[in-house]
Amino acid sequence: MAKKGSKKKRMSWWVKIAFGILILIALVYNPISVRLMSFGMAVIHGINPLMFYRLIRTESSFRSFAISPKNAIGLGQIKESTAFYIHEKHRRGLLFIPFYNLNLSAKYVKYLLERFNGNWSLALAAYNWGETNVSRRVAAISIEPAKDYRMMFSDIPETHNYITKIMGPIKKT
Repeated sequence: MAKKGSKKKRMSWWVKIAFGILILIALVYNPISVRLMSFGMAVIHGINPLMFYRLIRTESSFRSFAISPKNAIGLGQIKESTAFYIHEKHRRGLLFIPFYNLNLSAKYVKYLLERFNGNWSLALAAYNWGETNVSRRVAAISIEPAKDYRMMFSDIPETHNYITKIMGPIKKT
């Protein structure tokens, strides 16, 4: 009888561990948790939380396992090559982990904002269309932080629409 009781206790210990792991996974990959993490990560990196939240919503609809046709991965739709560009010690497969993906996405947005003088429309265009493409397009201008440059991308509908989804409609002056 003593052996049956001890076996039963061992089973319940393993069940508790498995249940705990399942709860942890559910919390980490839960869309509500991911939404909260996106705000937190923006605050940690000192970028506008609402804009970052909208970027993640636009990129993946808060789906941690999203993969684009161009092999961009996770919440921020980061490509492996971009991940290595942002973080030299990046390891393949980590982009599916929400916290890691949001951290790299926020780092990249912060880098792009610094690169484009704090201008959100240009940083978003670079996030979507590529930093090099946007740099070539704005090479001859002096970038104003508050100016809306999305009209410079009207010939690239995907990028123009992307900026509008995140920033909202163009404000008339």
